[in-house]
Amino acid sequence: MKKTYRLLPVKLLMATLALGAIQAHAATSMSDADILNILKQRIDTDKKGVGLVVGIVDEKGSRVISYGYANLAERRPVDADTLFEIGSITSAFTGVAMMDMAEKSEIRLKDPLASYLPASVKVPYYDEKKITLADLSSHRSGLPAVPGNSTQSGSDNPYAGFTASKAYEFLSSYDMKYDVGSRFVYSNFGNGLLGLALSQRAGTDYDTLIKNRVTTPLGMTATGVNLSTDMQKRLATGYSSKAQFTAAPAWNYTSFEGAGGLHSSANDMLKFLAANMGQTKTALNGTMQKLQLQFEPGNRLLLVWGGYNNKFDSSILGLEGRTGGYSSYIAFDKKAGKGVVILSNADVSVSDIGNKIINSEFPLAQ
Repeated sequence: MKKTYRLLPVKLLMATLALGAIQAHAATSMSDADILNILKQRIDTDKKGVGLVVGIVDEKGSRVISYGYANLAERRPVDADTLFEIGSITSAFTGVAMMDMAEKSEIRLKDPLASYLPASVKVPYYDEKKITLADLSSHRSGLPAVPGNSTQSGSDNPYAGFTASKAYEFLSSYDMKYDVGSRFVYSNFGNGLLGLALSQRAGTDYDTLIKNRVTTPLGMTATGVNLSTDMQKRLATGYSSKAQFTAAPAWNYTSFEGAGGLHSSANDMLKFLAANMGQTKTALNGTMQKLQLQFEPGNRLLLVWGGYNNKFDSSILGLEGRTGGYSSYIAFDKKAGKGVVILSNADVSVSDIGNKIINSEFPLAQ
């Protein structure tokens, strides 16, 4: 007897296979209980965390799962309103502000960086190719990860006292090692310079720039560089894993906040995440969408986000942040309709948890 699947019409066979794929995907989706168990494992068993807050956007809407403490001494639990340093995720906010300014013809993405800095600043170049705002955003500027005249090496608070004048001093004396645009090298220095350039063009400080261009339009009230008294009370204590989770100093930014100076909560970051995914309708939806597309034809590298993670048939855009006592991750797969933000008050990467929540085929770090 012939097996029936060999006799299925092509359309019916394809429909059956598609249904099977959907069912397989659904079978590997993680429940909230599964996610909570991962958080417990990471903190209680692996000893690689103190407090973890996970914000999720999917077909069920938005929700928060949390576990652990905002402060070990007080045994104060973390929750959806606990604030954390978000480190380099700050660059996503800078990128939205940049694109908003470009759409309003206040800047041009391919303009040289030098056009937005004081005339006394000498911006280096290589083979006559000048660094543009887009080069800074896509991390193809040729500038180093950190400025050599900062206290980055071995410091508990590396950007404290790193003023705009020090940034300009280093920039003016830097000798480029390779051509602008020739390779991707993630640069906190570039993030900081971009924040400076945009703030100066807008005639304001970085904190106000992000408030005016991003957080206020999205209804985010707990995100910023400078914290109100209430926000300060909700800030989790950061812990360093290098010293068996002893309290780490907060990172202070004198005028280089674009390198990673923002704080936020899971509730606030869910608003930013949902807007990036197009799940909520805001004035910034189109602006955010542009950052998810190729900036230049034939170049897969994106502004801000870098590129898509296509492992396990995913299409994930993500950014990770880390400071002396905190780590964070934001990622989303619009094709799968899933997004996640993870905030931690320990300097241990949490990106593996985020990717696994989006697609359970991703492995957890061992």
